[in-house]
Amino acid sequence: MMKLIRRSLNGVTMYRLMVYYLGILFLGGIAVGMMGAAFLDPVGLVVSLVLSVASAWVTNRLFSFFLKLPTNAESVYITALILALIMPPADFADPMTLAAIVLASVVAIASKFILTIGHKHIFNPVAIGAVAAGIGLNTPALWWVGGTPQLLPLVILGGLLVVYKIERIGMIAVYILSNLAAVLVTTPPGMMGMALQQTLLYSPLFFAGFAMLTEPLTAAHGRWSRHVYAAIVGVLSSSNIHIGTMYFSPEMAFLVANIYAWAASPKGRFKMKLIGVEEIAANCYEFVFQSDRALKFRAGQYLDWTLGLSGSDKRGNRRPFTIASAPGASAVRVGVKFNPQGSAFKRGLLRMQEGDTIYGSQIAGTFVLPRQREKKLLFIAGGIGITPFRSMIADLLERGEKRDIVLVYANRSADEIAYRELLTRARNELGMKVVYAVSGELGSAIYDDVTLVQGRMDETNLRECVPDLDERRVYVSGASTMVSGFLKMLRKCGVRRRWIHTDACAGL
Repeated sequence: MMKLIRRSLNGVTMYRLMVYYLGILFLGGIAVGMMGAAFLDPVGLVVSLVLSVASAWVTNRLFSFFLKLPTNAESVYITALILALIMPPADFADPMTLAAIVLASVVAIASKFILTIGHKHIFNPVAIGAVAAGIGLNTPALWWVGGTPQLLPLVILGGLLVVYKIERIGMIAVYILSNLAAVLVTTPPGMMGMALQQTLLYSPLFFAGFAMLTEPLTAAHGRWSRHVYAAIVGVLSSSNIHIGTMYFSPEMAFLVANIYAWAASPKGRFKMKLIGVEEIAANCYEFVFQSDRALKFRAGQYLDWTLGLSGSDKRGNRRPFTIASAPGASAVRVGVKFNPQGSAFKRGLLRMQEGDTIYGSQIAGTFVLPRQREKKLLFIAGGIGITPFRSMIADLLERGEKRDIVLVYANRSADEIAYRELLTRARNELGMKVVYAVSGELGSAIYDDVTLVQGRMDETNLRECVPDLDERRVYVSGASTMVSGFLKMLRKCGVRRRWIHTDACAGL
């Protein structure tokens, strides 16, 4: 069952999955309204969605045109759908509800372009839009999706798929536990049961966490800073938290936490100009960019890349790609694998000419070297999953830092092995042991000074190549199926789960 879920999730981007999730919830709201829920008028809900989408789309197009910036169309629909799920449904008898939806949508999209410091978004778009409608038109968010118990199974099941896809289960757990703890601490003992029931069944707790806490551009990016961010939102959005007579709403809780996230996270949107393309292996190319300003990142981290496309597909025009260059390098390198059924994004990437631009944002990721240099490490890469290790190894070479590292690099054929020259330097200058595992043809390449395994890497081969496996922290990077396969193998070999770090890519 889990294999089927993973395979299905691998075929869709995070943004498209979120659109599906929100769309299903909206249809569920219409169904509940048709079954007699008085506060959910199906016609009003449809009008709300139409107004929200239209207002958000027009605002996005105008800012994109005048500022000449590519945007992710799916993020517009995500913002519009969330607003339609939380704002009071449109009511023609109360024109203020119509105006509130339009104002919230316009402010939400405009905030992505205007409310920035250091080229980084500050506030969650939905949160700032909802606050603007509440203050400006006295029509605050109703969060009806969270107050409809009939939708709770859809909220939770769909939300779990989202956080499983983006690997934010820990963040969501911190948020929920913080919220419940704040509710219990601020509630008289005799009312705790009622308060918990109200929070779990009739509050925005789950929806706000799954749909808004996971918003990537305004959330904190480091592992611990993400947890702090989640705790701030969880505590402040609990029902009894207030300052004087002002009680925090969920949207206000996000705005406060966004300020912390901005301060704690890397800043900026980077304009990248293509300066070269090199084929590094069969169907794999390395794109070399010059950034308009220096990137500050740790080897192994990634960027979200947005490419202006005249016509996108269901997989969108934004992708997370690991930065393959070392942090101190003057150019930014990205390794990408292509296939005949590639997405519109990758086809657009292949069409890029020198001087063309792409935008990067949201430096993030915890797939980085441990700071303790004495730790023994095992790198396991599959195909283009070598890119984070390319960044780490290039960084170690530049600094002349030797560590006890074994690299196991698995490919279907020898011509898929990338970065041979860099790996040769790492063997010669750093003493790093390199193991090539080739399941298909070896070809005529020379494999001096490397351990060569012909066939699939299994537990026996892994033990032979890495006799001290039990002593090593393990990093695994590659396609999702490859990562999950090695994870099971490592666990069978007795490697502790907390010593295994994974970085799975969908290859879209």
